[in-house]
Amino acid sequence: MLRRIGSFLYYLAHLEWTERVQTSCIFCDRSRFEENIVYEDANLIAINNVRKAGRHHWLIMPKSHSWRDIEKLEHADAHLVNSMVKLGERLLEQNCPAVPRTNIHMGFHRGRRILFGDIYWPDIVSIHHLHMHVLVEPRFWLKLFKYPSWLPLMWKSEKKVMRDLETSCKSD
Repeated sequence: MLRRIGSFLYYLAHLEWTERVQTSCIFCDRSRFEENIVYEDANLIAINNVRKAGRHHWLIMPKSHSWRDIEKLEHADAHLVNSMVKLGERLLEQNCPAVPRTNIHMGFHRGRRILFGDIYWPDIVSIHHLHMHVLVEPRFWLKLFKYPSWLPLMWKSEKKVMRDLETSCKSD
């Protein structure tokens, strides 16, 4: 129990409260995850997350480095995000069709947003390459604090992202 509390405190202490520039992207270095690939096509790749937060934990991302902040997506990216969501649904159907949707957690970490002045809400995006998480039967504490559907400051579901992109497309 103390170990878990220590891990959680470490996690909180290392959130990005100011802008951090990432000079290299581990998702762009394919050699780092080659053995974890579960799906690949011309545009997308899906991998087993090394740090599983549930029974299954896939990361779905574009092959090319796209902006990591889901808030900065433009309507031109709607097709890309839609493809990512469809791939997530396909992986779920192929690997765990009997798992109820209530036990599936799919979405994006939100990037940093200004709180006031030069202080930002913490950026919990550890990899600055656009990616979507698909978690099957997530661990309770991770779902509650790292992938929190109840806290829109940190997490945005795939459904909310798609609704926002559709709304921005209609307003253009």
